[in-house]
Amino acid sequence: MTPQESSRGRDFLARVTELAATGALGALRYGAPLPELAARYGDPWDGGGIHREGRWPHAFGFGDVLAVFCRCRRLRSLTLPAWQGELDLPREGGGAETYATRVGESELTAALTAAGCSWRTVTYENVPDQRTLEFSPAEDLWVALVLAPHEGRDGPRVEDWLLHKALLWGYEHADCPEPDPALPDDGWGAAAER
Repeated sequence: MTPQESSRGRDFLARVTELAATGALGALRYGAPLPELAARYGDPWDGGGIHREGRWPHAFGFGDVLAVFCRCRRLRSLTLPAWQGELDLPREGGGAETYATRVGESELTAALTAAGCSWRTVTYENVPDQRTLEFSPAEDLWVALVLAPHEGRDGPRVEDWLLHKALLWGYEHADCPEPDPALPDDGWGAAAER
């Protein structure tokens, strides 16, 4: 690993630690309005609907961050696919910055401990090659850092398990108001709902 790659990896570790400690990755946080995020990071790419029954909830992406929004255009969850080896994370004003994402469990837990984070480790019988560090930085807000014993999705096994993906979600937003039909199309599908 070159010094630049090592630095980019530490930068990613700091971003993941921020996510676990605060429930936010910059302005990408639970409940953040889509128009505010688009103004800050540029227009997202359209990831499509989550369910066949309707347009919402709907996925949009900023760089390699996949974010799911409800019909009131509030962020409900996000995913960072760290298994890719590097990620493009959005920058203020548009564009993205590339981060190396290879972070081992020992380095990850040391950074989380240094940041004062506490977590519980969860394993599932039906997914033997995975364990999850779960955080709750606020009431009804969750962050999961999923670890796997191999590089990438199906790469070689490693001794120090690697961060596979990071997830953020919450539960406090039970019902979403119907969009106001008097408002103009916001460019993210309001007109398609009418």
